Amino acid sequence: MTLPYLTDDCFYYILQYLKNDYSTLFNCLLVNRFWCKTTIPFLYANPFTNISKKSHLIISTIIFCFNKEEILQLKKQFNNINIDEEHKPLFEYLKYLEDYNHFEIDSTIISYYSGLSISRNKIYNIIPIFHKSILRQSKNIKQLDISLDLFYMYKLCENGKENVVYKESFKNFNIQNFISNLTKLNSLSFYLNGAIDNEIEQEFLRCIANFSLNLRQLIINLNQTSGRLLVKPTYKYNTTINWENLYKIIQGQNKLKIFKIWNCYSLLNNILSSLEFQKHSLVHIEFKNTKFINVNLKSFNNLYNLEYLKFNHCEGIFLNQCEFLSFKLKELSFRSNKWNVSVTSSMIKYLGASLQRLIIIENLSNHLIENISMYCPNLIFLELRICLYTINLSMLAFLKNLRLNITISYNIDTTFFINLANINVSKISIYIGPYVSNSFEMINSNHTIELEFLKIVLNYIERSNNNSLKIFGMMDLNKELNDEELKLLNQIKAKGVRIMEFNSIHCL
Repeated sequence: MTLPYLTDDCFYYILQYLKNDYSTLFNCLLVNRFWCKTTIPFLYANPFTNISKKSHLIISTIIFCFNKEEILQLKKQFNNINIDEEHKPLFEYLKYLEDYNHFEIDSTIISYYSGLSISRNKIYNIIPIFHKSILRQSKNIKQLDISLDLFYMYKLCENGKENVVYKESFKNFNIQNFISNLTKLNSLSFYLNGAIDNEIEQEFLRCIANFSLNLRQLIINLNQTSGRLLVKPTYKYNTTINWENLYKIIQGQNKLKIFKIWNCYSLLNNILSSLEFQKHSLVHIEFKNTKFINVNLKSFNNLYNLEYLKFNHCEGIFLNQCEFLSFKLKELSFRSNKWNVSVTSSMIKYLGASLQRLIIIENLSNHLIENISMYCPNLIFLELRICLYTINLSMLAFLKNLRLNITISYNIDTTFFINLANINVSKISIYIGPYVSNSFEMINSNHTIELEFLKIVLNYIERSNNNSLKIFGMMDLNKELNDEELKLLNQIKAKGVRIMEFNSIHCL
């Protein structure tokens, strides 16, 4: 009997299924020439993720792809390094790169050279050589996450008692040629330092603005200092930068769907005006560490397709700015913002009618909870941060008319459950974050025994590293259970948990 033969397409789809399993892909390289040739594009589409054990193979392969100039630059940093300049790699490995993330690339390089006992100063000086080589050869990038500091080498020099950082830019790196290779790019994230000697930043912005891109996601991080520096740079922030190219990048995309802006302090009005060019396609906006002082929020109303709006560590929105908001959202998120809780409450009032998801990881108030109950009739998910030391639990009574899945996090204990027992919600999910040190010894609920509720309780017990739950109280313990409910209840008991009637717990 002849063994069945798989076609080339079948092998391709098998390897495609394994595209995120890098360990298996490395093994597939050794099967035969065909498997090797078919595996390489998948392996090098994103070779820098979760491969610390294979970092030596990745770095060695990239070095073999260096041109003579890059090899010479590397040899200047390592006098004793031996590189066979006549060795030719089997494939153009870097042309298959689809996901370029400068943090992951840095981590791979540092992991490799730290294992060779190379000093951090030298490692930081060779990192730009690798980035320059990778970007020169990559022609298939779909996701680009880049800091323009990558094109500089930093020299530390003694100046009295302080270490001074001097920047020396790479020569002969053609930004325009690099940008012209980004024909398949759909996600762009870039970090701008805004330094006085910012020729490369300006050239990058100019080329991106003049090159037509079909981005679906754009993330801009302003005033970002490179995490690789050991000391604070001496250059000052340049307030004379021509930001028109930045606005042109936002305006020039064809169907931008996701936009995120970080560390924006003075450009927000112009950025919001630029986003109006994307009003037909834009559905998601996220602000992080951004100031809204003197910003006209009416611009949001023109973004009529917007569905997701997130504020993270922002400040500067005042109560009188919120009353002009009148667009429809599916999700609204607030995390650790520096404004009065009445601002969050007011935004919920004007934007709550269409909301399906609401996340508030910041201070709460009775008025805010009341507004959620009054103005958010279509919620299906609510996440709140409950801190027992600062909150009046009676405010939760305002949620009694809601029928939703509530996820409540941060410093909760059995007192919370006793108060929760009087609230008429259909489902309750408890999320215990890694920052919560206390565990429950007793949970008291007026919920009857039901399948989904038992699953939630068992899931909490199994996720706890050291289960401290001893007593669990529910109503109607005499209820006749089906086989699946009985199985779950027995599993909870097997964990050492005592099941008691709800009312009897009050007598403990």
